[in-house]
Amino acid sequence: MTFLLGIDIGTTTITSIAVDADTGEIVESATTSNDAKYDDRPAGRSEWDANRIISQAMQCVHDVTSLLGSRTPQIVGIGMTGQQHGMVLVDKDLSPLSPYINWQDQRGNELDANGVPLIETLTSRLGDDQYEKHGCYLRTGFMNVTLHWLAANGGLPSNSRAAFIMDLVASRLCNSPLVSDPTAAGSAGLLNIHSNSWNTDALNELNIPVAVLPEVKSVREQVGTVTKEVAATTGLPAGIPVFVPIGDNQASFLGSVANRHTQLSINVGTGGQVSAYSDMTGQHASLEVRPFPYGGFLLANVGACGGRSFAALENFFQAVARDIFDLDLTDSVYERMKELAADTHADDTGLICSPLFTGTRQDPTQRASWSGLNHDNFTPALITRSLLEGMASTFNEGFAAILSCGVTGITEIVGAGNGIRENSVLQQCIETQFNMSVRKPMQREEATLGAAITAAIGCGVLSDLSDSSRWIHYE
Repeated sequence: MTFLLGIDIGTTTITSIAVDADTGEIVESATTSNDAKYDDRPAGRSEWDANRIISQAMQCVHDVTSLLGSRTPQIVGIGMTGQQHGMVLVDKDLSPLSPYINWQDQRGNELDANGVPLIETLTSRLGDDQYEKHGCYLRTGFMNVTLHWLAANGGLPSNSRAAFIMDLVASRLCNSPLVSDPTAAGSAGLLNIHSNSWNTDALNELNIPVAVLPEVKSVREQVGTVTKEVAATTGLPAGIPVFVPIGDNQASFLGSVANRHTQLSINVGTGGQVSAYSDMTGQHASLEVRPFPYGGFLLANVGACGGRSFAALENFFQAVARDIFDLDLTDSVYERMKELAADTHADDTGLICSPLFTGTRQDPTQRASWSGLNHDNFTPALITRSLLEGMASTFNEGFAAILSCGVTGITEIVGAGNGIRENSVLQQCIETQFNMSVRKPMQREEATLGAAITAAIGCGVLSDLSDSSRWIHYE
């Protein structure tokens, strides 16, 4: 029996799993909270202790090798993934020179002397063809905006390199130079997704030196092999290959979708993502076109609503209990909300919810709303049900955008993330809205499993993506 290791450097958690190479079963796993965020930074900053993240990742790997015990020498390869868009600057020895600035950072929305947000100024500089080349627009929190801000404010030390956090951890495992797969590099908003090379015209326009960016390599290639020093601290076998990490959206798709040509992925966590595979790029204002491992693209409608929308309504109900009835609820009302919503249908009463509490990537100023309220449907049950129906409707709008790009043959939905797993009412609303069944993967760590799949393909344990479908099982 041999094992593949998968590692996911997420925003809230860091996870490592050991996977049986024959069955795809997760035999051991370890997860730790990512507690590296600095709490003393100015408003709008999202800065994290990069050394702390690296240390947590190494400890997470050690926890898995400890659980494997005598089976640890049977690990044959490591695949990795992690949060996209954010970055950390490092020196030639891979030591951090800056905090890790993640995708939640808002410095791109800061106003200049004329009261214009930085993001608007930069967007006008790049022009209308940036989407066609990069598959996305400039966004605050993306590496493109963050690197420009650092360069403009004296924050780019000479000879520094910008790294995605999972790429940095991979290089530290091997003591190898930084490299980045197109699935991660594309999230910088600076990669020509057709040639998989950095767009030097955009870099020049944003005053970003190309030398600061990592070399673009394929997930098919190795970053290097685990060093003896890392082996001594993590328990890993020295000399095993570490493959170039991939983006977390793509990793989750790999780890949950058995047939990329017929299945649509809806992943609901704090936010929500609707993703479909395509052999070709498309173009729609609400979509990002992301490179897919081993070729092709992922068309992704990202972040309009998700678990945070449901949490906002839960917070409201708790505030009513506290402020009106003087009840300080110590327990979540999440389960009760689902019970109430399960026995009703808000759209039958004319009640419609747009659950965009934090807007969309295209229009961050949009806000949530309810329409069609009357004396009969203004109830906790119908308000809750309408929110879930509104989420399903929003996901369906994302799917419509994907279909407009020429994607065909989708017959089934794969529902991933706790927002779907733990909410059967939302699943029901999605099935009704899409007129398709929702299947839930048996393995909960979809992104980490996807990372392990890349290691299995790299090592020859799996022959290709089609072969990886035997690792995917549904409830």
